[in-house]
Amino acid sequence: MLSHLHNIFLSLLIALGLAHAGPVSYQGYGEGEYVLVAPQIAGTMETLDVARGQKVHKGDALFTLDHAEETAALDQAQAQVDHTQATLADLLKGKRASEMDTLIAQRDQARAALALAQITYDRDQKQLKAQAVSKAVVDNDKAVLDQAKARLEETEASIATGRLSTGRDDALRAAEADVAAAKAAVANAQWRLDQKKATAPSDALVFDTLYRPGEFIPVGQAVVSLLPTPNIKARFFVAEPVLASLPVGTAVQIHCDGCARDILAHVTYVAPQAEFSPPELYNRDNRQRLLYMLEATPDSSPELLHPGQPVDVVVGVTP
Repeated sequence: MLSHLHNIFLSLLIALGLAHAGPVSYQGYGEGEYVLVAPQIAGTMETLDVARGQKVHKGDALFTLDHAEETAALDQAQAQVDHTQATLADLLKGKRASEMDTLIAQRDQARAALALAQITYDRDQKQLKAQAVSKAVVDNDKAVLDQAKARLEETEASIATGRLSTGRDDALRAAEADVAAAKAAVANAQWRLDQKKATAPSDALVFDTLYRPGEFIPVGQAVVSLLPTPNIKARFFVAEPVLASLPVGTAVQIHCDGCARDILAHVTYVAPQAEFSPPELYNRDNRQRLLYMLEATPDSSPELLHPGQPVDVVVGVTP
């Protein structure tokens, strides 16, 4: 009781500038912010790849749920992608070689017919001048020549079209949309499959495992509790008169029984409201006393602290 009152009185004198700062300690305990790894899709656990107390690295396997359905869905989606891509590729192609050969032969025939019609027309024009043929014959020759020219233009246009894709613009756009939709289905199926295989999001200690292989895991139900080293800190409690002398950023030292050395830390959080002494600190001095909770994050070696471990946070010690 006297020690606690001494700390408060000394802090008040320091705040008023009537005393020099000296070491003051406050009771606290180690605390950890846990990462709960849970599946986003329900299923039965097939494998549990970690054990309580094990250290894992980022990307290490934690557990696997049954994934036969998701694997089949992914295979089906991939097959649909292959199908839609083949359809689009077929639309983008020109006519087959045999079809192009037919068109070229028709063009050659049209050229020959045009050449014959031109010869006939030229000959009959000369004979018309000699009055060897009638004008009606020449007019007919001209019609045959024009028809031959049109036929040649038609076959050349068919060849040009045959070298283009066989699909119309709207059919091509529809095929491209089918390919995009199929690829999106693959991405969704892959995501669902990935959710059945959990990995560690960071380096951490496996604090606890909550299910065993063969058990059904509901959506969002934590399976593994991880404690990353950076998430370990110390919580300590002070009375209101000394609160102003411990702002965020204040350098402190954390002392714990059995630790090889004190841990340098700094205040990273100050509670906005008071609370009664927590059970971890309950004793005659703190009974029914309103205190403010502060958190101190170690500057290094946070692994020396353990959640729930009693500590003393010392303020005013020069590192």
